[in-house]
Amino acid sequence: MKKYKLFIFIFGFGILLNSWANTDILSNILKGVFRQQDLIEEQIKDAIFLGRFYYVEINAKGDTVKAINSLRRIYSKDSDKQKSEYLEMTIDGKKLTEPQIKKHTKNNQSNEKFKSPFYKRFRNDYDFVYHGEDPNAKVWTIGFNPKQKGKGYMKGTAQISQIDFSIKQIQFLPTDLPFVVKNFNITLDYAKFGNYSLPSKFTLEMEIQVKVVLNLAHKFIKMQEIYSEYQFNNNLPDSIFGL
Repeated sequence: MKKYKLFIFIFGFGILLNSWANTDILSNILKGVFRQQDLIEEQIKDAIFLGRFYYVEINAKGDTVKAINSLRRIYSKDSDKQKSEYLEMTIDGKKLTEPQIKKHTKNNQSNEKFKSPFYKRFRNDYDFVYHGEDPNAKVWTIGFNPKQKGKGYMKGTAQISQIDFSIKQIQFLPTDLPFVVKNFNITLDYAKFGNYSLPSKFTLEMEIQVKVVLNLAHKFIKMQEIYSEYQFNNNLPDSIFGL
């Protein structure tokens, strides 16, 4: 009985020590990644870059029912102001004219802005947890969960470089998903552009199930956008964003 109690004590103390160690590791990771992100926010006042977008919608039979390809020039400022200028667009193999592009994008503009846990203004809205490391990839994995639900908040994991504390990848879900959306996942990959680690590829995959009378409409959607040709600090006026 005494040996059993001793085992429980040692086991419990070991868990406690491991928890303390993980807390210390997490604290150091967060300090490093926040420092990197603060530097980016301080040094990049605005940016212009390209986004090559792909959209595929597949029905339950596996047939492609819609496909969109587009290229846009993106103007960004202060992490919450963004405007797109579409340079070309093709829908189901048909190239759209400039008026058709304007009509399509006007009806499909999204005002969704994710409240990233790594932006200075939203950090206190999140809880973070240490998940472990991958020595081969030289990354740590940390998780994040918002302390409150609401539009724009997200939960997920991030891979952080063990070399310079830059973000390598974020996988997340919005906290306000509608019930008809299944198997939803967003991945945001980062790459070095000059001295900065910035988004290089956005991927979204989801399954939608909608019951219409007695039938169940079922479709799969994949979107991907690849970012390139970043230009920084162009002195963009607020008037570009309609302000």
